[in-house]
This record gives sequence, C-alpha cells and structure tokens, in this order.
Amino acid sequence: MGSVYKRGNKLWLGYIDAAGKQRCVSSGLDVGQEREARKLLEKIEVQVAAGTAPTESGPVTVERFGERWIAERKKLGLRDVKTDEGRLRKHIYPRLGKMALVDVRPRHLITCFKELRTAGVLASRTVHHVYGTLRTLFRDALVEELVDATPCVLTKAQLGKSEDKDPEWRAGALFTREELEALISRDDIPWDRRILYALQGVAGLRHGEAAGLRWRHFDAKARPLCRLIVAHSYDKVGTKTLRSREVPVHTTLGGMLAEWKLRGWVELMGRAPDVDDLIVPSREGAIRSRHHSRNKLIDDLTRLGLRHRRGHDLRRTFITLARVDGARKDILEAVTHSPRGNIMDVYTTLPWASLCDEVVKLRVERRAGDVLPLPRAVGGDEEGEGASTTVRTTVGRSGGRLVSKSWNSHAFPRRQEVEAPGVEPGSASARR
Repeated sequence: MGSVYKRGNKLWLGYIDAAGKQRCVSSGLDVGQEREARKLLEKIEVQVAAGTAPTESGPVTVERFGERWIAERKKLGLRDVKTDEGRLRKHIYPRLGKMALVDVRPRHLITCFKELRTAGVLASRTVHHVYGTLRTLFRDALVEELVDATPCVLTKAQLGKSEDKDPEWRAGALFTREELEALISRDDIPWDRRILYALQGVAGLRHGEAAGLRWRHFDAKARPLCRLIVAHSYDKVGTKTLRSREVPVHTTLGGMLAEWKLRGWVELMGRAPDVDDLIVPSREGAIRSRHHSRNKLIDDLTRLGLRHRRGHDLRRTFITLARVDGARKDILEAVTHSPRGNIMDVYTTLPWASLCDEVVKLRVERRAGDVLPLPRAVGGDEEGEGASTTVRTTVGRSGGRLVSKSWNSHAFPRRQEVEAPGVEPGSASARR
C-alpha cells in the first residue's frame, strides 16, 4: 500500500513499482489536496498491477505520455504513426507538452487551437487532423486511468470548419485522360514509375497499397480479368480501412504488368521476380517511400510540361474517368473502397464478373509517342460528313525522321488491338 506525504508545500507519493523497488514521486499537487493525491496514487497502483505504470519520475506530462504513446503505437504497427508523431512534436508539445496530463483543461485546448488557426500556416483541415491525434491520445490516457476525463470536447465553434486552405485546389486535383495516358506511356518516364502511376490511375489504388503489392497478389489466371488482392499498405498488414479487397486488372494495366514482369522488373533488379517480391520495388528493392514518389511525380509532371498534382489525384482520376465512361457508382465503390458500415453493404458480395464489367468501361490506353488532344469539330449532323469527331494524333520517330499518325473516331470507331504478351483475352463482356 502506498503513501501520501508532505515535502515542503507539495504532496508526494510513495509506492512499490513493478520491479519491486520503492519509488517516491511528486504528485504535482499542493498541501490540502490530499484527496486528489490519494486518487492519483490509487491510479498509479492500478497501472503497476496492469504493467502500464510510467517508469519516469515526476508527474506525467503531455509530452512524456505522448512519447510513450507513440512508441506503443509503433510496436503495434498502427497506421500513420509517423504523421501523428509529427503533429504532436510540431504543434502540441510546444504549447502543451510541459503541462501535467491531469491539468489539461478544455480552456487550454481552446487557446492552443486558436493559435494554430490564426497563425495562418495550417489549413483548417490540418488543424482538425491535429486535434484528432490529440483526442485519440487523451482517449488512451483515459483508458489507462491517467486522467479522470478527456478535455477534448471542442466543437466547430472552437476549431472552425474543416476546409482546404485553397478552396479552388480540390476542383482541379484531377488528371485529364490524355495526361494519365501520357504518364503511363511516355518512354522518357522511367518504366517502374509508369507501372506505379498505372496502379494508381488505372486500378485506383492508394500509394501505400501499390507500394505494398507483391507478385503473389497478382492473379493472372483470373477471368474475365486478372485480379489484384489488395491486403497491405506499404509493409503493414491491412489497408487504410483494415479490410482487404479484390481489384480487377484493366486490360491496359494487365498488358503493362505482363511486360513489366517479363522484362522491366528483370532489368531493374537484375533477376527474375519471385512470388514474394514487390511488384514495384524501389531501386534498392525496398518499399517505395510516399515522399520519394511524390518528388519523382513532380519531376515527371515537369518533364511533361504539366501542372503540379499529387499522387492521390491519380486515384481520384480513376474513379472520375470510370464514372464518366459509364461505370456504376455502387459497383465501382466495391473496387476502390471497403464495404460501408451499413449491414446490407457488409453482407453483399458482388460477383467478380460484375466488378470486371465496370472497370473495363474505363477508356484508357497506352499510346505510342506523345498524345496530342485536339478539339472536337463543331457543327454538322449527328451522322454524315460534318459530324462531330475526335481526332487523336501520335507523334513518334520512324527511320530517324519524325512522323505522325491520325485517325478519326467517327470513321474508324473501333481499332484493332494486340493483346500484350502473357495476357489472355477476357470474356466478351470484359472486352467491350
């Protein structure tokens, strides 16, 4: 049984820790607050019995608990731990880090987040993300009985609305069809990055999901389309939603993967891939970093003369273009996201062929040379000589000289396509 005793005008706590050693720590409370000190001692004794008591001397501060909290989350392999750690170090510790965990009140959080909002550095959406990290931290502190109640009770009245810093940015966070085709087609973009862009823009994967794919997750024998098993994010088990899903491989992506496995991967790594090898490893054979991929995407966009966008915008582009091309929203959602919380959605498993039928509606191809989109002709009847047409021109080299080829989508509505090596034709429904 521990004890509460006076030292000067402060109350101290004495107890036996998990190692059987006598410990004496300051409660941070003044003489006259014996009742609160006794409650704190009881909590510490409960933590000692559970093996969760802090080993540091002195009161448990926000920063001290936060460091231990982050370390435990890293051991569990939880997602976004580095992001949470950065939010605490940059925004919370400078303002609240030295405060005892039990002393933090809602008024302190109001002051903290008012500073973050008025500084003009963070977007309001980022401010909400920082608050979400702190709220989770205090929730876990409450579970460990380090605090009696969480101070994280702020609302939009104190935090403001969750909005983008630039309200015009999100509307333009998309690639055009021609831009996507250029990213997966241009020879001056390294082969491995073209595959990464195709996994994001033609299969709708998040960067972590694409980076964590291994060849055992690629089922080339599935029909009517090949199948990707998306069950990892980077090197962690589980996706962002902690649920795996099956993604149909669009015929364009299927041809790219077949060629990449036979030649590109071998050229990059100097050997044939094994089933446990990453589909798109880094040049050192490791998991691709999100920040490195972001920097390389910026380089590639500059090379193509395109404006800056994020890698995640490729996923948004896949969803947008597929819906524009006629894919059903409800079925496409099963390809890109896990089932919703609605029990009917959780209990619904769509046939594989139905998923394939929606994905194959996406009209994205690899182009030879530079894709130059030209405007549609204006005027004329729906059928006949003056009808609106779409002209595509590809520019390349033949025999050392620059040549161009054009075709008219009205005069030649269907072009013969050659199957990529290693990819068998799918069903009629998957090829239409």
